[in-house]
Amino acid sequence: MNYPDQEAQSQTGLEITMPDQRDLTPIYAEFGAAVHDTQVLEFGLVLLMALATRYDNAQFTSDAVKALSSALAGQTLGELFRAVRKKEYFTSPERKAIHKAIRLRNDLVHRFMVDKVEQFLSPEGRQSLLDETRGIREAVQAADRIIASLIDRYLEEYGTSLEELQDYASELFPEEEPTEAPHE
Repeated sequence: MNYPDQEAQSQTGLEITMPDQRDLTPIYAEFGAAVHDTQVLEFGLVLLMALATRYDNAQFTSDAVKALSSALAGQTLGELFRAVRKKEYFTSPERKAIHKAIRLRNDLVHRFMVDKVEQFLSPEGRQSLLDETRGIREAVQAADRIIASLIDRYLEEYGTSLEELQDYASELFPEEEPTEAPHE
């Protein structure tokens, strides 16, 4: 399938040559993989919150999961760290790695592609996007390994199963039902 270069005219009258779609495929694939990595991290954090609630009497609001995706993520993570620290020791680098991963997740999902749109126009910019996205993935995966090790310790200590824990987490932090848009 041919994807001819498309030309667009900017407000200044300069022509902008749009990249061939095949040149964008690696960026979109890496971006999708990065978003998947952040979802895995979020799921791990929710499981860890459920474990801390169940076994360490941690208290999280019903909005705690939503807060992970907002400016309140640091506060929610702080509560989680305090609860889990009763059982497990977080090193300062581990705390920083998890905070960084959540910040990167929020930037990736809410701003990354929009803020970087000009980089799509040149081969160097596209390579930079790939490199940056891979760096985000590495940071998120490193944080997920920390969370996974804590989950493993809880599972070992309390002998619970992931299935049981998932059921418990879904009761604690129910997903919102999609709301219908008002008809005009």
